[in-house]
Amino acid sequence: MKLFYKIFIILGLIIFLAVILFTLVLVWKMPYNNLYLINFRKSFSAFTYYMHPRQSYLITDVAELGNWANGNQCQFFAGQFRLSELSKETIRQSYFKESMSTGVYFLDEDVFNHSPWSEWKEKYLGNYVSQKDKNIYLVWVSDDNNLPDGDIRCH
Repeated sequence: MKLFYKIFIILGLIIFLAVILFTLVLVWKMPYNNLYLINFRKSFSAFTYYMHPRQSYLITDVAELGNWANGNQCQFFAGQFRLSELSKETIRQSYFKESMSTGVYFLDEDVFNHSPWSEWKEKYLGNYVSQKDKNIYLVWVSDDNNLPDGDIRCH
């Protein structure tokens, strides 16, 4: 009987350690990615500070990480929802020129009817009431094609 209990305890310990090891393989990189996302958002805010038109007002900051593309990668996304009386063309001209991982999207554009933009609109703007004759827009940047190893959110 004692041999049965010893085998049972050893087998239980092996299973417990295997579960711990498997969990660590899936999540070891999550704290690093969380820190990178915070720094990415701060860098974006500092980089775009002088690009914003003076007649533009911050509604909220946006920062997300995950995998919104086909494949196995970790994408970092930072942006700001802003409000302005300026025309859409004037706002677009204030920001980045010809970059594949940046953009300016206005709230009335079709892109906000699709994932993940629609979820972010709901999450970050919630019950925000738009104002007449003012444009609400999202200026954003992303860092794509990072290895997802050790972060289950990126698979």
